Amino acid sequence: MWKSFILFLTGVSLLLPHSARAWGGAGHQLIAAEAYRQLTPEAKAQTFAVLKAHPDFAKWTNAYHPNASYDLAAYVFMRSANWPDEIRKSDNLYDHPEWHYVDYPLRAPHFAFEPDAQPANNVLFGLAECEKTLRDTSARPADRAAMLSYLIHLVADVHQPLHCESWFNAAYPNGDRGGNDFYVKPDNLGVGLHGLWDGLLGSTLNPRLQWNTAIECQSKFPRPALTELATHTTPQAWSLESRQLAIDLGYLRGNLPGGTSRETAPPLPADYLKNAKIVAEKQGALAGYRLADEILAHLKCAGPVPLLPENKFIAGSVNLPAKIGTAQAAKYYDETMVVTGKVVAVSQRPAITILDLDQAYPNSYFTAVVFAENTGKFGDLKKFANQNVEISGTIIEYRNKPEIILTSPAQIKVVPGK
Repeated sequence: MWKSFILFLTGVSLLLPHSARAWGGAGHQLIAAEAYRQLTPEAKAQTFAVLKAHPDFAKWTNAYHPNASYDLAAYVFMRSANWPDEIRKSDNLYDHPEWHYVDYPLRAPHFAFEPDAQPANNVLFGLAECEKTLRDTSARPADRAAMLSYLIHLVADVHQPLHCESWFNAAYPNGDRGGNDFYVKPDNLGVGLHGLWDGLLGSTLNPRLQWNTAIECQSKFPRPALTELATHTTPQAWSLESRQLAIDLGYLRGNLPGGTSRETAPPLPADYLKNAKIVAEKQGALAGYRLADEILAHLKCAGPVPLLPENKFIAGSVNLPAKIGTAQAAKYYDETMVVTGKVVAVSQRPAITILDLDQAYPNSYFTAVVFAENTGKFGDLKKFANQNVEISGTIIEYRNKPEIILTSPAQIKVVPGK
């Protein structure tokens, strides 16, 4: 299980900038689900009312499929958690790439506190901006919607220990960029320490899974059992909490061996992943409770907002199609589906292979993606060129296009032509 997870993370990390995805998309949606479940009915209605002005609201609404677990408002809330990552490096008006982290320098052996070099452009600054805008009922609705999405995202970010530090030593005189340049080997493959931690709350993006996992996580970590909720009550305190976890459990107080490349990555110590997973789950629970508290404290509306209707969906009353064509794929984001089509182009790059179905880039309806670490499992991927295939997996969105990431040959099947 860990091997396939690490292979996925490594491929993704090749495409992302520094500190781009704390916890990954699955982790962000998990924490959002935890928070949403803690909100009062009034607060749930208010978040939905605010998010209606979000630039991606229509897209999220169109992607929702009714189910008995969560309603449209909960789905939109979870989807909004990933938006600040989705717009990175896109020239979007609301893109704030430095808001995702705070770089407290870490220097062994004493780890004396050093402040971040950019106090006016980090996650703490971003959270303060979110709080201010959400309190201002006269702010532009689109700004309030964007800042609510950022609040949902950044509270999760500040609870990822490697988003609150940069490691300095002789090998990293300029810092290791939050563990992105610090390589370890959990299996037979070197990966960045940051990416390893990002995936500890899951790597499969599926809102149903995240919703159910949120229920399990909050049962495992009930609010009364987390004394930190009473003692660490500000974003800065949360960041220092994460900083200490990075020291003690991320870098093992300077005793974690690391390499400066995948090739020089040393093996992880025994039980490192087990202990890190426990920390990540607790941090996720803390983030969920604290996010709910932030919304209750700072989200203001100009007048009363009608409560949301009860979710009366009956399980099994709507069945998803067994198979869909590529033109339909964008309607089923976050669903596990079988997509049929013809491979019209196979583009191979050092880090990734992309299979375009039915239409070639840039007009492709749908793509299947294989990262370099998995290509050896498939043999020559060009063998699928001009073949009719069935692609199975969870449909995700990348740059406004649907795709499925292939990690196993079982996910692609050649079928007879039409």
